Order: sequence, then C-alpha cells, then structure tokens
Amino acid sequence: MTDPGSDPGADIAGLLHQALAQHQTGNITAAMAGYRAVLAQQPRQVDALHLLGVALEQGGDAEAAVAMIRQAIAIDGSRADFHDNLGNALLAAKDGEGAAMAYREALRLEPQRPGTLYNLGNILRLRGETEEARQLLQQALRLQPRYADALKNLALLEWEEGDMAAAEPLFRQAAQLAPQDRVLPMNYALYQLARGAYGAGWDLYESRWRSGVYDERDWSAGLPRWDGSPQPGRHLLLWGEQGIGDQILHGTMLRDAVAHVRAAGACRVSIAVSDRLVPLLARSLADLPDLQVIERNQKTDADLQCPFGSLGRFLRRTATDFPAGRQAGAYLRADPARVAEFRARHAAMAGPGKRVYGLAWRSGNLQLADAKSIPLAKLAPLFALSGIAWLSVQYGDPRDEVAASGLPLNTALTVDGLQDIDGQAAQLAALDGIVSVSNTGVHVAAGLGLPCHLLLPKGRGRLWYWPREGTQSPWYGSVRLWRQHRSNIWEDVINDIASFLKVEIHS
Repeated sequence: MTDPGSDPGADIAGLLHQALAQHQTGNITAAMAGYRAVLAQQPRQVDALHLLGVALEQGGDAEAAVAMIRQAIAIDGSRADFHDNLGNALLAAKDGEGAAMAYREALRLEPQRPGTLYNLGNILRLRGETEEARQLLQQALRLQPRYADALKNLALLEWEEGDMAAAEPLFRQAAQLAPQDRVLPMNYALYQLARGAYGAGWDLYESRWRSGVYDERDWSAGLPRWDGSPQPGRHLLLWGEQGIGDQILHGTMLRDAVAHVRAAGACRVSIAVSDRLVPLLARSLADLPDLQVIERNQKTDADLQCPFGSLGRFLRRTATDFPAGRQAGAYLRADPARVAEFRARHAAMAGPGKRVYGLAWRSGNLQLADAKSIPLAKLAPLFALSGIAWLSVQYGDPRDEVAASGLPLNTALTVDGLQDIDGQAAQLAALDGIVSVSNTGVHVAAGLGLPCHLLLPKGRGRLWYWPREGTQSPWYGSVRLWRQHRSNIWEDVINDIASFLKVEIHS
C-alpha cells in the first residue's frame, strides 16, 4: 500500500527508472516485471507501455510487442521512437509492409534518424525498390558517416544492382569500422567470387564457418583439414556442405580434386553428401578407382577432410581454372534405364514432332523465394510456341497452381525432386531442355549437361555463382543466363526467351 503522505508519481517514476536500468543491463525478464508493476498502478503510463513492448520484442514475443506499442501510440502518437520501435516489432513479426509504414511515420515526425533511415532503406532494398533504398542509406550515412551496417547494406545494394566498383570501397569501409561483424567477411567473400576475384574470394570464404550463417556440424569428425597437397597412401574425406544445389555446384570440382590429391600416388577418397544425393553421385563417379560415396553422417577411417566449398581455394583460383566448352560441369550421370523410360513417356505425352521442355517457376529458398520466383501465369508466352510440349519440373505438388493458371503444362509425369533426386535426374536427362528460375533443379539439369535457360532477377535474389555479365556460367557450360532488365519485371525476359526458342526450334 502506498504511504498516504508519499507522492504516487514519484513511486511510478522510481519503478520505471528501476525497470529501465534492468533493461539497459540486458535483464529483460526483470525489466518486463518492472514495467508491468508500473502498469498495474497506472495502466496508461505511456513509457511503460512502449518499453514493455520493446522488451517483449527483444524477448521473442513480436506479436505481443506490436500490440503493446500500439497501445502507447494510441495514447501519444507524436513520438518518433514509438513508431520506430513499432517498425522493429512488426519486422520481427514478419510484417515488412507494416514495418515500412511505421518507419515512414517515424521519419515524418523526426526526419533525421539514421537508424530509421537504415531500417526503411533495408526493407526497400529487400523489396527491390532500389533507388529509394539507396537514397535512404546514403542519407543515414550523411548523418552518421561511421554507420557500419548502413555501409554494408549499401555495398550489398550496389553489388546486387551490378555496380561492383561502387560496392568495393563500401565493403572495405564497413570491414574497417566493424571488425567484430562475423557475417561481413563472408558477404565480402561472395562479392569477390561474384566479380571473378576467385583467389581472394575463396580465401576469404573460409570465414563462412565463423559467420553463424552456415552450420559446419561434425561431418568432418574432427579430422585435420586437407591443405590441398597430394596425399599418397592416405584417406581423404571430401564432404558436401550446405544445401543440395550447393553440393552439386561445388561437386563440379570433385574429379579435379581427386586427380589433385592423387597427383603423387594413389590414395583413398570418400565423398560424403546428403543421403538423397548418394545414388546419383555414386553412379556419376563410379569410374574413379578406390573412391566411395557415402552419407554425410557415416563414419570413416579418413586421415584428412575438406568441405566441398573449400576446394575452390586449390582448383578454381582464376577464371582460366574453370573447364571450358558445352559440357563443362556436366559430371552427373542419370540412370540409363529410367532415362529411357521417361523419354518414351515424354514422347507419348508430346506427340510427334515436338520437343519436350521442362518448366520450373518457383524457388524454395526461404529468404530469396520472392525475388527469384515468377507467377506461373506470366510464363504464358512460352506456351504460344507450337513446337514445344511443356512438362512441369517444379518440385513439390504444383497441380493446383497449374490448374488455376489454365496453361497446358503437364504435371502427371512430374517427379518430386525434393524426395527423389535420382528420379528427377533421369526425368531431366530425358528432356530437350528446361526453362527455370534458379533452384536445385537447375543444378541437377546443368550437372547433366542439359540445355538450361535460366531466368535471373535483377538485384536481390541473384546468387554469387551466376555472373552479372554475359550469357554463360563458368560453372556449367549448358546454362544460358537470361536477366531481368528491370527489378521485379519479368515480362521482357520471358519474351526474350520465347523469341530465342522460336528461332531455335525452327532452325
């Protein structure tokens, strides 16, 4: 009970001060308890509502945080920091549009807020609204020139937009200002690889294990790292890291790696990959003596180990180290019996005189799917080509989406590449080519040497291994690259592919 002679306002102020002190020291649980104690006595205490919302967001309850901060704004909507933190909570709740609106309101009330300019700029960068994003990030840097995160994200934006020269000094400045940033060195490595500075890029790419982005796990069983030298008489474990597509991409170096490690004499090599890849890789490398393909968690008696993504340090340090020609990177071998079966089924589906092409329009990448994927209906110009029958090679079950589009796209023969990669490889090998966005199926198709027409977004969503210029990939000789001319606009590039295929099928 409050002492009749005491000042209730002073009690509230004291409780709020104590809670804020706990908050500032990182004791979120005690801070929330303190803010709730304030609100128990004064339910409309606006600072307690706002700060409790901030603490809830930091504690992982984004939805409750949004509700709490909205209560504070309903009482006092003139505070820019309230709207800024509402944006943070909405972003944590995966409501990017709502977050952008909140940040805009914060900037209307207080235009010179570097953190808010950065937050809104980064949202717009991720949405492909690059010009306004650039202006906002640059404004944040004018107000706070040593703002490392703004420098980093402006560097990413310039890289994504293809201005590699503008990105380079921004990456360097950010690295100088934030040597503790664990992700920045990996981003800089990918930038170097993307611009063809392979030696520097691969060396810096080793920072990926410190970034927190990739989990190395214990596929290496604590073995010493291979240094790239020949190892006669020893047993080397090469293990595939990251996703299926990454393992196939890096796997284009496996034959060279085996030759390299055996340069001075025979040695054993084990190649460990995701279980779904084992049948395909085992068949594809079956001609190499004293080599086994195993699942990544299978025990071995290896002496040394190396992840696939580190092979480039020894084997792809310059552009001339990449194989040339139409069959470059075509190291996968599908099951010939299944290929013959699929080829017969495709021919029956298409009818006489038609080529059979596969089509995939969605990426399963959780972070980049929006930028990389295409609404199926936008691909209608491809179906006006009289000499091609189209087969869905989209992983998952696309039947409802295809039915809604009204396009004559066959789904009855589709193999689910998420579950049966060896079956997907056989079906792809039986096609005349594919048109696809960047996804795992492209890596399988390109690894087979199948003609691939790859649709690439402008800006975010373009992965480092697809070059910014030219129509060819250094990794896969059978891939032709087709780039968006304008961010988020696919119609032009689809029409370009349709025109190309029209000439090709009638030549």
